[in-house]
Amino acid sequence: MAKAKKFIFPGITLIISLYISALFAIGIIFGYLATRIFLKRVIEKGILKPIILSFGKWKLHLHHWIIGGLILFPILLGGWFQFLPKFFLGMIGGLVFHDIYSDREWYKIILRR
Repeated sequence: MAKAKKFIFPGITLIISLYISALFAIGIIFGYLATRIFLKRVIEKGILKPIILSFGKWKLHLHHWIIGGLILFPILLGGWFQFLPKFFLGMIGGLVFHDIYSDREWYKIILRR
C-alpha cells in the first residue's frame, strides 16, 4: 500500500492540477521542490527551527500545510482568488502537498509536552 501511495497520490494530484492549468501544475512542482530544498538546507541543518508554539502543557505545531492554508484562507474569503496568478496558487499547493505527502506526522498539530 505504501508503494501505491508513492505513485498514485502524486500522479492524481498532477493530473488534476494539469486539468486546472499548466501554470498551476508547474507552480505545484516548483512549490514542492522549493519546500523540499528549503527544509533540507535550512530546517534540517538547524538554521531555523520548526514553528512550535507552547501553551502551558500543550504545544501547537504549525506544519507548512497549515501555513499554506492560512495564506489561502483570506484569499478565498476576500474574493482575490481570481486575481492571483495560477502559478502562485500552485506554489502554495506544492507547499501543502509536500507536507501531507512527505511528513508521516502531518496530522499531529496539538501535542502534550
